[in-house]
Amino acid sequence: MADTEIIRKRLEQHILNSAHTFREVSLHIGRKDSYIQQYVKYGFPKRLSEIDRKKVCRFLNIDEKELIDDELINQFVREPLITNPKACLGKSCDYVMIDIYSPRPKIDFFNTVVGRISLNQKEFGSWCGANPENLRAIRIDGDYMEPTFPNGSLVLYDTTSTTFKTDGLYVIMHNGIAQLKRVQQVYTDMYILMDDNPHYENVEREFLHLEILGRAVTCLSAHPL
Repeated sequence: MADTEIIRKRLEQHILNSAHTFREVSLHIGRKDSYIQQYVKYGFPKRLSEIDRKKVCRFLNIDEKELIDDELINQFVREPLITNPKACLGKSCDYVMIDIYSPRPKIDFFNTVVGRISLNQKEFGSWCGANPENLRAIRIDGDYMEPTFPNGSLVLYDTTSTTFKTDGLYVIMHNGIAQLKRVQQVYTDMYILMDDNPHYENVEREFLHLEILGRAVTCLSAHPL
């Protein structure tokens, strides 16, 4: 039996026994340097996201099961998630499932799954080339990206791309809200966050204050008929 507190202590011990620091583990998984320490010491977030957990386990060379608490295990038993289409080949399942997160988290974004979308494996592969195992989704909450992306549109983003590489569309945390933004680098450590709606002004953001959740890969637009 292992609750979330035991899991945090278990991870802390693994890090202390390794040649790495909390900061190194945080940066390796694409988080801020204090992320893992906050998780281990203060329980924020309540648990690591699935992607982060896998990255941490690979980095520290530990079994993934060691960082899964009983509550999460029970959730998997009640609602098995099929996120890897390759796992369905030759079997009866032919779909992938992607978590949808609340764009306005009250406490911790990574523990605010508000729904899931189920997509046919073949259909999904015909219009999206990304690995569904790495994808998450949010709904655009507001008119800030209209008319290109209407309010209510579902944005799928790649959680393995949490660092800025080139100008483009990213899902970021902006004023405590997960939003789709056009991010453009203007200086080495300065970026501009742009909306498509001309009524919104561009915002400058320093690199250290730019929290990227992932690069947007596709959007299911909410055009009323």
